[in-house]
Amino acid sequence: MRSAAIVCAVSSLLLAACAGQNGEEGSAASSGGAEACTMLASASLPDTTIVSAQMVTGGSFTPPTQNAKPIENLPAFCRVVATMRPVPDEVTMEVWLPAQGWVGDFQPAGNGFWGGNIPYARMAVLLRAGVVTAGTNLGITGAAGPSFAIEHPEKLAYLADAPLHATISGAKAIVNAFYKRAPALTYMDECGGGGSRDALAMVQRHPEDLDMAAAIGFTNYGTRHGIQQMWVYQATHKTPASYIPPAKYPVIHRAALNACDAKDGATDGLIQDPPGCRFDPAVLLCKGGDGPECLTRPQVEAVRAIYSTPVHGRTKEPIYGSLPPGSELGWEPMAGPTPYPFLVPFYRNLVFKDPKWDYKTAPVNFDSHIDMAETPQNLAINATDPDISRFIDRGGKLLLVGGWAEHTLAPGNNVDYYQSLVKTLGADKVRESVRLFMVPGMDHCFDEEYEHADTYKFDTVAFLKAWKSSGQAPDRIVVTHAAKGEPEQKQLVCAYPQVASYKGSGPTDDPANFSCAMPGRN
Repeated sequence: MRSAAIVCAVSSLLLAACAGQNGEEGSAASSGGAEACTMLASASLPDTTIVSAQMVTGGSFTPPTQNAKPIENLPAFCRVVATMRPVPDEVTMEVWLPAQGWVGDFQPAGNGFWGGNIPYARMAVLLRAGVVTAGTNLGITGAAGPSFAIEHPEKLAYLADAPLHATISGAKAIVNAFYKRAPALTYMDECGGGGSRDALAMVQRHPEDLDMAAAIGFTNYGTRHGIQQMWVYQATHKTPASYIPPAKYPVIHRAALNACDAKDGATDGLIQDPPGCRFDPAVLLCKGGDGPECLTRPQVEAVRAIYSTPVHGRTKEPIYGSLPPGSELGWEPMAGPTPYPFLVPFYRNLVFKDPKWDYKTAPVNFDSHIDMAETPQNLAINATDPDISRFIDRGGKLLLVGGWAEHTLAPGNNVDYYQSLVKTLGADKVRESVRLFMVPGMDHCFDEEYEHADTYKFDTVAFLKAWKSSGQAPDRIVVTHAAKGEPEQKQLVCAYPQVASYKGSGPTDDPANFSCAMPGRN
């Protein structure tokens, strides 16, 4: 009801103003021009204060944050800044509306994992695509990490849903007022960190907000994300002898490919079914002393631990996905000399609530410390609810994507969430409305460059729109990938749990020479 009230309040104000201009609604205001933008400044929205509404000329825009650099190559847009209080603290939001060329869609921008700032960079990308976009600081001002969780743990709840939900509702009303029509489609397309969690939180808790969503490389289990990273770090730091020099990662990777690459019928440098790869790193055990092309016994045990699924020390419950065979080239951020950057602030601020905690002198365990991580307040950073029936029942479409060569989170988490949907909702219901694609060889996100992995590309928004309009959920996609300086190649990716299987003839870089089949895990 709050959303409807906002729409009526803003629309009524603008319609009245437009009616006074020569008695015609076809004025500049009704077409989304500069005059309509300026008039938004005096709009009255429930629980919301419009701070400013100004037309920004095309070209460069400098965000109003400390040391911000100009964002270039932007089209002209109406910038609306507002504050609201869906939570006890003041929440800032911005809505950016293209002055021309609006494609009719609204795409909210996801935030950083801990909030704190308007996601200007992401909003700029979306604005260039011709959509209306909006972003919020989630009511957590200036946070560079979770340090606020010690003195103000109640603010963790802001990461769950209320500020973003209020932003989406308010932005829809402003869109309606500015263009005189509602968005044709509202969706989120986010990768990693807070963005993908935000998208899944809206699907799970506010299914009326989005028509469709894409979550790529998603970190929706924040209370266990850092714990899994610690599992990997401890595997290579259990003793000094456990450490694996990064120079040995390619050696392990080649051995994993030798064991499992050809299982799909093609030797192409990809393991299509990493969970089904029965690779034992003991084949690399050094025969004599340590050497660059072999592993010592403690290093073999470290590799086995990385491949394994972390478990609760007392209950033996699986905690989070593993890093499977084929992912070795991306291990250094987690298994290298220092812990992954997310890990230390997570343990300091959410687990131990001690900003001086030092991983070098106070090692963790995987039972009581997991319990400490999952206090009721901390659970707000998760978006793991498998019951998305309300989203599905209103026609929502959810695309999930993970890379099997992920370097920042265990890709098995993507599979775990999908399987929880199937278990809760049933295979038939999930089959029509949810798709998971696990991409062999891909790292974290589409269109991102990584040192150890090819760059992968795929138009997720076009995929979602085609799915939404046709009602037919595709069982396969074709992605493009290329190593640095190499020509792009096409790759068939099958909807989980199927994998691509080579037909036996023709070039292995032609998707037509592959079919989708259930993996054989003998």
